[in-house]
Amino acid sequence: MGRIISLAISCVVIVAAGGGITFIQKPVGAFYLILWLVWAGTTMLWRKEGVASSYDRNQVLGLAVLGIITIPALLVGPPWEYANFTVPLPRDGVLSWAGLVLFAVSIALQDAAMLELRGAYTVHLGVQKGQRVVKSGPYRFVRNPGYFGFILSVIGIGLSLSSIIALFSVVPVVVFILWRIGHEEKMLVKEFGKEYKQYMKVTKRLIPFVY
Repeated sequence: MGRIISLAISCVVIVAAGGGITFIQKPVGAFYLILWLVWAGTTMLWRKEGVASSYDRNQVLGLAVLGIITIPALLVGPPWEYANFTVPLPRDGVLSWAGLVLFAVSIALQDAAMLELRGAYTVHLGVQKGQRVVKSGPYRFVRNPGYFGFILSVIGIGLSLSSIIALFSVVPVVVFILWRIGHEEKMLVKEFGKEYKQYMKVTKRLIPFVY
């Protein structure tokens, strides 16, 4: 019930920041809100908290800082900019629709990553009971498809609502993700040894076919 209430509150905040009912009367605004509902809803449903471990101790501050940055930058800022500014990015045009498509693709990628890990996709950094090295689905091409999808989501949000705030927030998001990946991969090497090292040799770290 708490998650449903949180989801409902986030939708009310988005609509209010976007100028009220006029936000969802516009095609871009309506599609954006639907995608946000899917994104937030599936994340709440499929991403688990996980069990706190020794690996997680240095993550608490980083997660708190990221939350302070991303909540206003992704929840309030983009619809507010969309409703109140017309420059420097155009509204409701090809760029916005391209952003919506990118947002949708990023959601699909993150959902695929969460489903493939079957409960091991967690907030807390740690190896869950019964966890194994997953090499199927999007993990065939990149070791961190969920993180890559999140970055694409931030870009998609920025483009769809022509939000400079969201686009600038990509930088701290990427910095945090690279920092977290560094700690996460050290943990996985320690836990899974040669199997994970071999997996690292045949896949990219974050961006398929690139890095």
